[in-house]
Amino acid sequence: MEDIIYVVGHKNPDTDSICAAIAYADLKKRSGVGVRAVPARIGEINRETEFVLNTFKLPVPMFLETLKLQVQDLQLDPAVTISSEISVKTAWSLMQKHNAKTLPVIDDNGHLIGIVTLSDITSKYMDMVDTNLLGISDTPLQNVLETINARLVIGHVTDFSPTGKILIAAMTPDRMAHWVEKNDVVITGNRLENQVEALKLGANCLIITGGAVEETPELQRLAEEKKALVLVTPFDTFTTARLIPQSIPVKYLMTSRNLVAFNRDDFLDDIKDSMLSTRYRSYPVVDDENRVHGVVARYHLISQRKKKVILVDHNERSQCISTIDEAEILEIIDH
Repeated sequence: MEDIIYVVGHKNPDTDSICAAIAYADLKKRSGVGVRAVPARIGEINRETEFVLNTFKLPVPMFLETLKLQVQDLQLDPAVTISSEISVKTAWSLMQKHNAKTLPVIDDNGHLIGIVTLSDITSKYMDMVDTNLLGISDTPLQNVLETINARLVIGHVTDFSPTGKILIAAMTPDRMAHWVEKNDVVITGNRLENQVEALKLGANCLIITGGAVEETPELQRLAEEKKALVLVTPFDTFTTARLIPQSIPVKYLMTSRNLVAFNRDDFLDDIKDSMLSTRYRSYPVVDDENRVHGVVARYHLISQRKKKVILVDHNERSQCISTIDEAEILEIIDH
C-alpha cells in the first residue's frame, strides 16, 4: 500500500499557498516510488486562486478536515462477504480458505445485515441437539445437496418440506413406525424395505447413503404419491448424519442484533473502546450506505501509523491545522 503524504499550506490559503501544495505534491509523485502525495488545503480558496486554477484547468486541492487517524487510513483486511442463505459448511470453508475469523453477511443490495464468526459456528455446532433442525432453520434443499454431495433422483425441489426430525433408520421395518413420522428426514442405507416403509410412514425426504439406489417402480410410485424426495449421497451413513447439520443457512446463527460495525470516517480513538468491550477479533467497515469495504481487526490499532504531512508556504504552528500534533511532519518548506 502506498504511503499517502498530504502537502498542505497555511490557514486562509492564498494563491501561492495553494499552488505550492499542488506543485510540490506533483514533484514528490514524480520523484518517489510508492509515494502518493496529495495536495490539500485547510481553508476555502479565494476568487483569485479560483481564477488561476480554472485558467490552468487544475482541480481544487482536497479539504483536509483533520489529521487524526480514521478507519479509512488503515490498510484494512479485505472482506469476504456472504449471503445469509449459504450453508454453515460453505461459510466454514471460506473461513479456512481466506484465514478469516469473521464473515460479514450482506443482503442482495450489498448492505450489511449481520456477521458470522468462527466461534458462532463452533459453539452452535456443538450445541445442535434439535432433531428438527432443518425445518427450524428453513434450510433450502440446495444446501443439503451441496453439503452431502447428493443428487436428487426422485421428487421435486418445491416439495422439500422437512418440518419433522432427522433420524437414521437403523431399525427393522416393523419397528420403524415407532420412530418415523410425517415430514421426517430419514437416512438409510441401500435397504429397499426400509426405504419403502419410511415413505409409507410419511417421510418427506429419504437420503440413501453409499451411492447406490434401486429405483424400483414401488419406490418411484410411493415417492410421487407422497410428494416425497429421494436423495443419494456417496457418503456413508455416519458421515451423512454428521454433515447434515452443517447444511443449515448461516442466518440461523449469525449475529444481526446490536451489530458492531465501524464507518470508514470513524476516528481510531473512538473505536478502541468498542473493540475492548466486545468479544470479536475483527469488525466490518462500512460506508454511509452500509456497504462493506473491509474488515478492521485489533492488530490494526497496534500497527497504526500517523498521517504524514509536508508543510509549505509557512513555518508557524499557529497557521497549521489544529490536529497537527496527531501527524508526522516530514518536511517544512517556506520562502
